[in-house]
Amino acid sequence: MCFHCIRRGMPAYLLIVCCLCARSIDCQKAWEHIPGDGALVEAADQNFPRVAFRSNGMLISNREGSSQVKVQGYLQADGRLFAANLNGLQHDQLLFRRVRPLVEGTLADQMYFRFMPDFGEGNTVIQEVYAESTSLPFGNLRLGKFKTPIGLEVLRPDRDLTFAERSMASDLLPLRDLGSQFEGSFLGDAITYELGYFSGTEDGANANFEWHGTNEGVARVFVEPFTGAGITSLQPLGVGVAASAGHHFGDPPVFRTIGQEILFHYAAGTIADGMHKRVSPQASYFFGPVGVLVEYVVSGATLSAGGVHQYLSHHGWELAGSVMLTGENNTYSDFRPRHDFAPAEDLHHWGAWELAVRHSGLDFDANAFPNFASPASSAKRASESAVGMNWHMNRHTKLIVDYEYTSFHMAAGNIPRIHSERVAMTRIQLGF
Repeated sequence: MCFHCIRRGMPAYLLIVCCLCARSIDCQKAWEHIPGDGALVEAADQNFPRVAFRSNGMLISNREGSSQVKVQGYLQADGRLFAANLNGLQHDQLLFRRVRPLVEGTLADQMYFRFMPDFGEGNTVIQEVYAESTSLPFGNLRLGKFKTPIGLEVLRPDRDLTFAERSMASDLLPLRDLGSQFEGSFLGDAITYELGYFSGTEDGANANFEWHGTNEGVARVFVEPFTGAGITSLQPLGVGVAASAGHHFGDPPVFRTIGQEILFHYAAGTIADGMHKRVSPQASYFFGPVGVLVEYVVSGATLSAGGVHQYLSHHGWELAGSVMLTGENNTYSDFRPRHDFAPAEDLHHWGAWELAVRHSGLDFDANAFPNFASPASSAKRASESAVGMNWHMNRHTKLIVDYEYTSFHMAAGNIPRIHSERVAMTRIQLGF
């Protein structure tokens, strides 16, 4: 077992723990075969390890397997190499975008739980912590802090993103929020749905653990209409729509470019002061080596500034696709290369290579200017185009390189444009 761990490149301290666990299990089995006062332990007890190191993390389990705890995590080290930022300047940024250990598991086959802190970008936050009942007859009930079920790209696991940063359409959607959710499916998972009640958070934001008296209802339906049909190429097609409505109060959001620089911000003194609504039609298609995501978002909120109240509606869109050049089946999540990167073993062991393209954009309500946002410092419209190449060395290691170009349009033709952003995004992702 230890030789296998060495070949997989396991860190030294995990290797030591692995060997000690293996030794302890062997000793335990030898002890169980020693004749004593009672009968020998049954074969099921002898063969089931209580601690195991697997390809998807460390698993701790009881003898029956009804209660399990899995420890895993991932790290994303990013580089942002700007040929030109919004001020026309060149500069580079190196950072740990996400550093997330993850503990999840099941209790008595009745309850699923998940705890995920994040130490990326020099901050310490609890990104997700929730419990989910899996024993209800018609679905699962989840309570805690987790992703709001609206955006198709937002719901995709962070470690499975095709590009280093999500599209501009996701800027109009909440990320993680505090609340409850009921989810289920019909017709053999051909129709899935989520219904939720949340504290409510602004566009592009992660909520904290304070309920500020706001509230938000969320509903999402996603349908794969050709599931079970005879046309194999149409079976992976999925279409859906999500919507939310609630009351938000407090500071409004700030919108950023793909390079994480501010492209639109509200004027000082502007606050969210009333109804906030979102709707997002969406579609996905993953068949063979091809994967496509399509999403449109409308986010409207009531804002107040200087005694003026206005309902502003912003729009965002995304069209993204990728193809596995090495022939693997493209997936929405949990992709695994056909062959790990091991050139010493065989000429075909070069991992998986993925070519990706994307176009996305934001269009801000014209009524935002000039009462709620400065037309000189905030863009009216932003359009982003990107191309990228991903190298999946194995299921634990991924390298991302993509080039992003974003152009801006102002609220009036006589206002000088914000300088176009040109940035190369790189990422080294390690997971266990």
